[in-house]
Amino acid sequence: MAKKNFKNTSYHQKRYWFFGGAGTALLGFGLSALVESGFLKHQTSQDWQWILAGTLSLILIMTGINFLFESYSHKQLLKDKENE
Repeated sequence: MAKKNFKNTSYHQKRYWFFGGAGTALLGFGLSALVESGFLKHQTSQDWQWILAGTLSLILIMTGINFLFESYSHKQLLKDKENE
């Protein structure tokens, strides 16, 4: 595995903005999909449809949360770089 360069400020800024934006988008989309799967459950759709939609929406939510944590870690590295 390649060693990460933790000294480069622009690297951390790019990663911070990428993971922050993608994490927010995935979290929002996952929550919307979860609500939609709840609507599917109470309509006349087949069981596999709302189960699959709910499972995929939970995957999107967890991916979004993980991306937000990754963004936060790069923000902390930027703050540490400022304090040096």
